[in-house]
Amino acid sequence: MPGVTKHIFEKDIRDIFHMWNSQLKTIIPILPKRYTKEDVIDLLKKYYPHEWKSVKIKYNYYTTKDRHINKHKKRTRYNMQNPTSLIKNVSLFKKITNKDYQEQHYEKYDEIYKQKMENQLWNKRFPKIDRINKKINKALLKTQQMYPSFLDKLIGFYESKNTSQKDRMYILVELKKYYSSKIIQFFFKLNDTELNRQLRENAFYHLQSFNYQPRLRRQKYIRIHTKNKKRKEILKNIYAKERCCIQGNPQELEYRINNAKEQKIKEYDFFISHSYLDSEEIQKLITYENKNNKNVFCDWICDNDYLKRKLLCEETLKVLEKRMEQSKEMIFVESDNSKKSPWCKYELNYFYNLKKPIYIISKNSIQSNNFQIKTMDDLWFIEEDFNKLDYHKLLLLNR
Repeated sequence: MPGVTKHIFEKDIRDIFHMWNSQLKTIIPILPKRYTKEDVIDLLKKYYPHEWKSVKIKYNYYTTKDRHINKHKKRTRYNMQNPTSLIKNVSLFKKITNKDYQEQHYEKYDEIYKQKMENQLWNKRFPKIDRINKKINKALLKTQQMYPSFLDKLIGFYESKNTSQKDRMYILVELKKYYSSKIIQFFFKLNDTELNRQLRENAFYHLQSFNYQPRLRRQKYIRIHTKNKKRKEILKNIYAKERCCIQGNPQELEYRINNAKEQKIKEYDFFISHSYLDSEEIQKLITYENKNNKNVFCDWICDNDYLKRKLLCEETLKVLEKRMEQSKEMIFVESDNSKKSPWCKYELNYFYNLKKPIYIISKNSIQSNNFQIKTMDDLWFIEEDFNKLDYHKLLLLNR
């Protein structure tokens, strides 16, 4: 195992052991009168759920790396144990699961003291657990929790030698819009191997937003995989320092849609036509469709970094038209808000003229967890001259 790689892995294991020793000290006073190794682990999972999950993530990460190495070199490098096995090597865990210690605990056990300490620990831990849960949920709301097939192509574009640093930044923007184990593993890989500092930090902060607790790798420890001296110098001294600023506006997105590979390959199962005032119900619908592996276009999730309400312009409409063309079907979320929306009416007319299926679901149905969509038979929205509508008039109206 290369020296730097070995050092990082061993430090990860030491950090995990140190964390568990500290946590186990707080668990000891609340151990039941009689307990097993499984009871100790269950208490750790209850009071330190995110910390336990962080070890599982490390295990999955190193196991994936071993699998990749084994596939190409017929050997493994890390051989990290799963969390349940790994914790049995921790000094304090060994001590408190020792039979002699368990007998001493049994003899000294005080139920009143145990209840008191249990309440104290929960009062201390709950606010932290709740804060992290809210942080993760906030990050998840900005994503779709599924993995559309075109993301494989995006990752392929990213890893191509000919892809510029700027294009890689745009690709990361698109990858961040989806949440899956495969995407998270890719961001961990970038955090470990990406030479460009801006891209590496981008991956690092994205992982942090989901509380994955990554360690940002320093450039001097990252290997440059080329024997070409000229290319090596370019990667080390030029590419590594390149930075770009993405213009978050509709004009930029419209340009990328017409000219960039990461936008041209996109496709959606559903385009959601809706009123932003019904955002809570829209989020529920998207979550439901994601569970059925459906990729959904919703402007304030899928293009929220470009389509800001304060920047409405003609390009905003062009982007929405392109997204409808990239969508197989439409779902119109019917509500008092959406039926009054000129934007929804425009979208319905545009999609109808694409001769693609349009479905309908009511806001009330979503609220009652009934997600059955129906074919839209009532064509109340049809306007023959809808495409001659004054853009500027429409842009002045709320969605």
